[in-house]
Amino acid sequence: MHLRKIPFKKLIFLFLVILYSVELAQAGEQITLSPDGGHSNQNQINAALENGNVYLNAGIYEVDDTIIIGSNRILSGDPNAIIRVYSGSSQWFTGATGVISCTESVQNVEISNIQMDGNIGNLPSSYANSRSDTDHDCEKLIILRGYSNQFANNIKIHNLKLYNSFSDGIYIIFGENVQCYDNFISNCQHEGFYLSCVNYGSIYGNKIAGICSDCGRLDNCQNCKVYNNYFFSYNGESYGQFKGGQAGLQIANAMSSHGYNAANKPQKTDKIEVCFNVFADPGRQAIWLHNYDGSVFVHDNSFIDVAGLEIQGISVGDISRNISYDNPPTVKMSERIFSNIFDILDLDFSESAKTNQTADTINYTVQETPKGKIAGGIKIVGFKDVAVIDNQQYIESNESILIKSSVVRNPTLNSWSGGIQKSKKDIKTTIINGTAYANMTVKTSWYSLKTSSISGKKVKSNIKTSVYTFSDVFSPAPEVIEQPENITGIIYVYPTSFLIRVPSKNLVKINYEYDGNITEHLLLTGIRNQTDTGVIYTEYNRINRWTGELEHQGDWVNVLDIFDKTKLNVTVETPYKEVKVDKFEIKVSKFPQRAIAGWFYPFIAALLILFFYIKWLYSDLKKY
Repeated sequence: MHLRKIPFKKLIFLFLVILYSVELAQAGEQITLSPDGGHSNQNQINAALENGNVYLNAGIYEVDDTIIIGSNRILSGDPNAIIRVYSGSSQWFTGATGVISCTESVQNVEISNIQMDGNIGNLPSSYANSRSDTDHDCEKLIILRGYSNQFANNIKIHNLKLYNSFSDGIYIIFGENVQCYDNFISNCQHEGFYLSCVNYGSIYGNKIAGICSDCGRLDNCQNCKVYNNYFFSYNGESYGQFKGGQAGLQIANAMSSHGYNAANKPQKTDKIEVCFNVFADPGRQAIWLHNYDGSVFVHDNSFIDVAGLEIQGISVGDISRNISYDNPPTVKMSERIFSNIFDILDLDFSESAKTNQTADTINYTVQETPKGKIAGGIKIVGFKDVAVIDNQQYIESNESILIKSSVVRNPTLNSWSGGIQKSKKDIKTTIINGTAYANMTVKTSWYSLKTSSISGKKVKSNIKTSVYTFSDVFSPAPEVIEQPENITGIIYVYPTSFLIRVPSKNLVKINYEYDGNITEHLLLTGIRNQTDTGVIYTEYNRINRWTGELEHQGDWVNVLDIFDKTKLNVTVETPYKEVKVDKFEIKVSKFPQRAIAGWFYPFIAALLILFFYIKWLYSDLKKY
């Protein structure tokens, strides 16, 4: 019997092809479901999640047990797809179990665009005060978790409607790179969202109507930012909990209570930022900071009372009328309240810092200084299109200075017998070493009147010219933003895939397109505001939001295809303009950090050892 030798290069290539195929198989396909008509829809959802991502068509999916989501899975659906707890359910949702939960330290999980109804109006009210070993755990809607020695990673929960639950809307423990954004949460009777031991979390764009305990809570979290959220008191049917007993936001190091041991928390609260949120009638207090010793930075939040809503003609009490099973008060009431908050605050969100503002809109009157035949003045009244990023002010160019100026006849020359034919002003601005300079040169043509010795009449003298200068200084001036005309992307090319990244300094977003598939990486989001004098500026907050078809790893887009530059189109957007990226540095010599799973290289080494062992064994057998 003769064994055919397989060349080593072919063996490695075959391995890469197999590995790529396995990776595709693990990714799975998107499976679309509709309600099955029963009250155990978790069975069909779980079966589908075993094989791929799941999309739920519109309809009510009653469940009487947990939906289990694993790593590398997306659960999404139509905005009118409702996962509703079956009214005949026993109390299976106790301890660390949720309506949607997991059985492992999950990685790369996304839940979006559906509704979850805890249905507490049709469940025993005793659940609200259940006294298990871990109090307040009855009916958490979403629980995703890792472990103290193995954190869950890359979790995105967004564009959900979560309501009528005896416990948390969203609970995440032992996680990193967590994003919860653009969710609507109402009457979740412990926490609207609850992060415990989470690193690098972003909570933004949520609207939360809270009831005891809090609209949101962070225990033992680090490097997390809570911003651009709206926190409000729920005022509908309580179903057992104390209305108004919540805080808007609680931040602390957890103490041992209700069956949970604080000693199991491996870290302390640190590097938390809370900004640009709206707290409207939040209950006990807007922000409750306690039992912490790290850094918590709270700034630029808005606080309004519920009386401000009633002044607008909407009484909170009136909104809770006409309630039915099919029209829960929590969602309708809270959404109406929130829409009214937007009207009161009149917030203006914008990705662009361009405002087209002129100096004429600025409330300032220039004071003229007499010089010769004229009186004039120039004033730097502000800067147009200001972008505030990380507390640093930027403008587009040196020409972005807003100037007001004035030139008039010198009012002190009342006895002067003459006239000004015309005045022409030339204004130049510049910024040098952080100081803005404005210089106005006025060229004035004038004449005097003299009595003719012949006719005895007044006659004009020859036209004469005088030049006068006026100036103003403003310091410190905003920094001129670095423009990305010469930006260079980085591409790592592999046999069956490639990774691409574009440096993101001061970029609002990066748009990646390959072979018709598009992914957007949103890095900054802005809110318009203005100074007391009327200068409009855009305050940006850092976010890390990905949308689109292409996969990503950290800041890298991962494309499972043989690289073809003709199929690639990348554009970036600054606060001021869009620029196409044409230059790329293509590398094949090394992998970026975390580009390959940790088992890859050891597995290759093991494969080589196995190969040479078989080769040696075969040559040894040939001797016999």
